[in-house]
Amino acid sequence: MQNHHRPMNTEILNKFTVHLKNTLAKSHSLATEMSSANIHPEHLLLAMVLQRGSMGGEILRQNELNTEELRQMLVAVNQFTPSDGPVASPRLSAEAKRAVEKAVMTANSNQHRYVGTEHLLFGLLEISSPVICAILSDQDIDQSALLGQVSTTLNSTSRFPEITETFESGKAPTREIKTKENQVTVGLETQEPKTPALEFFTVDLTDPEVQRGIDPVIGRDQEIERMIQVLCRRNKNNPVLLGEPGIGKTAIIEGLAKKIVEGDVPELLANKRILSLDLGLMVAGTIYRGEFEGRIKQMTEEMKANPDLILFIDELHNIMGAGSTNGSMDAANLLKPALARGQMRCIGATTIAEYKKHIESDGALERRFQAISVDQPSVDATGQILRGLRSRYEKHHDVTITDEAIDASVELSERYLTDRFLPDKAIDLIDEAAARAHVSQGGNSIRLKAVRVESELEKVRQRKDKAVQGENFIEALKLKGEEEKLAQELKKLVSGTKSKSKKPTVKIGRKDIAEIVSQATGVPLHDMLTEEKARLLGLEDRLGRRIVGQEDAVAAVAEMIRRAKAGMANPDRPLASFMFLGPSGVGKTELTKLLAEEVLHDPDALVRIDMSEFSEGFNMSKLIGAPAGYVGYRESTKLTDMVKRKPHSLVLFDEIEKAHPDVHNLLLQILEDGHITDATGRKINFKNTIIVMTSNVGAGEMKSGGSIGFSSGEKAGEPDVDETRAAITGELERSFRPEFLNRIDRVVMFRPLSQPDLKKIVALQIGELSERLSADYGLKLAADEQALDLLAERSYNPLYGARPVRRQIQELVESPLAKGVLSDDFGRGDSLRLESDGQKVVVRKLRRNTAAKKPATTKTVSKKKVKADAKA
Repeated sequence: MQNHHRPMNTEILNKFTVHLKNTLAKSHSLATEMSSANIHPEHLLLAMVLQRGSMGGEILRQNELNTEELRQMLVAVNQFTPSDGPVASPRLSAEAKRAVEKAVMTANSNQHRYVGTEHLLFGLLEISSPVICAILSDQDIDQSALLGQVSTTLNSTSRFPEITETFESGKAPTREIKTKENQVTVGLETQEPKTPALEFFTVDLTDPEVQRGIDPVIGRDQEIERMIQVLCRRNKNNPVLLGEPGIGKTAIIEGLAKKIVEGDVPELLANKRILSLDLGLMVAGTIYRGEFEGRIKQMTEEMKANPDLILFIDELHNIMGAGSTNGSMDAANLLKPALARGQMRCIGATTIAEYKKHIESDGALERRFQAISVDQPSVDATGQILRGLRSRYEKHHDVTITDEAIDASVELSERYLTDRFLPDKAIDLIDEAAARAHVSQGGNSIRLKAVRVESELEKVRQRKDKAVQGENFIEALKLKGEEEKLAQELKKLVSGTKSKSKKPTVKIGRKDIAEIVSQATGVPLHDMLTEEKARLLGLEDRLGRRIVGQEDAVAAVAEMIRRAKAGMANPDRPLASFMFLGPSGVGKTELTKLLAEEVLHDPDALVRIDMSEFSEGFNMSKLIGAPAGYVGYRESTKLTDMVKRKPHSLVLFDEIEKAHPDVHNLLLQILEDGHITDATGRKINFKNTIIVMTSNVGAGEMKSGGSIGFSSGEKAGEPDVDETRAAITGELERSFRPEFLNRIDRVVMFRPLSQPDLKKIVALQIGELSERLSADYGLKLAADEQALDLLAERSYNPLYGARPVRRQIQELVESPLAKGVLSDDFGRGDSLRLESDGQKVVVRKLRRNTAAKKPATTKTVSKKKVKADAKA
C-alpha cells in the first residue's frame, strides 16, 4: 500500500507552487527554532505571512496581521508546551495535515491546476484551530470575513497557473509553466504546449478553424502590403494601424493572417503565426501585486523563445495603465524592453485620437511602433466589400440581399449616419435589415415545430415501450398509431425546412434598408423613398394656408427648399440657410415651425435656440460644450447634442442680432463647411439640417415704409417697397459682417400685417379652436363676418403684428365658452355661432337638429350674465 501511495503523493507535491513549498519549508524552520516536535497550523500561518509575494501572505498583510505579535504569541505558546529538547525534524501535526489536505481539496474543487498559499490559508481557516482563532481574535481580525475574502479570491482566480512565483524561482519561466501543465496531464508529457501562456491568453488568427469564421477582406491590398513591408524590416518592425472606428483595421490583420495561411507572403513571413491578445483576460483575476507582471513576463519569454510568433494587440492604447495597481508597472512599460531589443514582433491597432492621447505622449513607446494610416473606404469600395460579404449574410439570415439593398445601405448610411464610418455602418444596415426580415417572416417557426413534434414523438415511443413491457397491448397499439401519425408529420416538417432553406423567400430591398435608417435617425421614410415632386411643387400652397400675408417670403423659402431637395444645393453645406427679417408677430417663427412639419415631417425636429441667452462670449460653452478643465466639461449641450441625436433637423437661431460675435463666427463654419467640432473633439454634421435665423433688424424701416405701402394693401404704396428694402439692407450690413451675410442662402423679408391679413389669421385660429371643441366636447363653432371683423379690429396693432389675436380670442371667445361648458349651457352636439352686435362678440347657441325646440341662449364678453330672450 505504501508503494501505491508514494507516486500519488509525488504528483500532489508537484502541484504545490514555489510559494507554498517555501511556506512549508519556513514553517519547518520555525518549528525547529521554537523546539516544537510538530509543525502546527500557527507555524504555517506565520511562515505564510513571512513569504513575500505569496497570495495568502498578501491577504493576511491586507488584513493587518502583525507579524511580531504573532511570533511572540507562538513563542509564548511553545513555552507552555512540553518538549524533550531540540527536534531534528518536526513533523506536521494532525491539524496541520488536515489544513494541507483541505487546501488540496479546495484547489481541486475550484479546478485550479496548482495548490497555492491561498488554498492553504483557506484550509487553515476552515479547520478552526483554537490557537489561530485566538491569534485572529487578539488582533481584531474577523475570521468569517477573512474566510469570505479568501473564498472570493479563489473564485476570481483564473485556472491559469499562479505565475507570480516566476520572480522567486530560479527556473526559466517557460519551464516553470510547463511543469505545471505536466501536473494536470501527468504521464502525457508529449502533449504539453510549448507556449501555455500564449495559448491561454491569445487566439491564433492563422488557425484554420479560426480562419473559417473570419469574413473575407476586400479592397485592402495596399494596407496589407504596407504592413508586410514593415514586418519585414530589421528594426522597428512593429506596425500600428491608425484609423477611425469601424473602417476595418482588425479586418486588415485578419486579411494578413489569411495571406500567411495561403502562403501568399514573402519568405520572411512564411509559417508565421499571428496571435490576438485578449488583454482583458490577462488582467482578469490579478488581484495582488506581481500577478499581472508575472503573466506579461511569461508571455514575453514565450515570444522570445518562438520568433515565428507575431503578437496582435487590438485597441493598443489599452496597454497604457493596464494591470497597474498599487504602484506596479503597466503593460506598456513591461513590453517596452522586449520591443526595443527586437525580441518580439507586435502589431497594434487603435484610433487616431487614442494614439495621440496615450501612445504619442509616451515617446519611448511611440518610437517602437511604425504608424500606418488606414482611411475610410470610398462609396464604391464599400459597395464591393458588401458584395463580397453578401453570401455570408444571406446564409446566416436565410434571405436574399439585392444589389438595390447594397447600394441603398451605402448611400443612406453615408447621408444619414454621419457620426459613423464606412464600411461598418453600411454592413450594420444590411445585417439588421436581414435580421429583421428573417424574424418577421418566422423563419424558424417550422424548425421549432419540428423540434416540438420530435420531442412529443420520443415521449410516445417511451410510453409505448412501457406499455409493451407491462403487456398492455391495447394501449401499445393505440400509441403505435399515434407514433406513426407523429412520424409522418415530422417527415413533412423536415422536408419543409429543407426546401425552405434551399430557396430563401424573403428579399431585402431598398425599402428594408430605409426602414432601419428611419428607426436609427428618426428621418421619415417617405422623405427618402416616395415621389416628392407633387408635394414640393405645392409647398407654397400648404405653407400659405397658415402663413398669411407673406406670399413673397413663402415663395422664396419654397424655392430654396425645392432646390435643396432636388439635389442642386452644395452637398457640403446645410440643405438651406435663411435669415428671416421683419417686425414682431408677422410669422417668422410660425413659418419655421411649419417648415419642420412640412419638409422634415416631424414637429419635434425643430431645435430652437434663443440667442438672447448668448449675448456674452462665455455662454458659447452652452452650444458646443466647455473645454477640458472647465466647469461643464462633457455635459450635454443645446446645439451639438440635439443635432447629433437628430441629424435631420431644423435649427432656429431666434433673434440672431442679440448673439455675441463669437456665435456668429461659429455659424460661419456651420454655413460654409456643414459641420463644427465640439469641445470633446467630435465632429457634428449639419449637412442634413435647415438653418433659420430670425432678426428684428430693419423692423423700424418696415413699419415706416409699411404705413405707406404695406399696411394699406393698396398699390399706391408699391413704389416705396424698393426704397424700404434698400434701407433694411443697409441696416443689415451695419449689424452683421459681410462674410456672415454672404454665407446665407436667402435673406427673406416679412412685411407688416394689414387688418385684412389679421382677419384671415383670426379665421384660422377660430378654425383651430373649433377643431379642439369638436374633439373634446362635441361642439361645433362658426363665426360670421362681423365677428371676424370685430376681432381683427380689436387685435390690430402695428407694433405687435398677429400676437394680440390670440389674446383677444382668449378674452372675447374662449372665456365665455369655458363658462358655458362648465355650467352645462353648452352640451355635446350643440352648434355655436360667434356674432357681433358692433360692440362685443356674442356666443349664440343654435337649436339642435335632434333635440326639442328650446330657447337659444347667448353669452357675451361682459361680466354680467345675459339672460336668454324668452321670445327667441
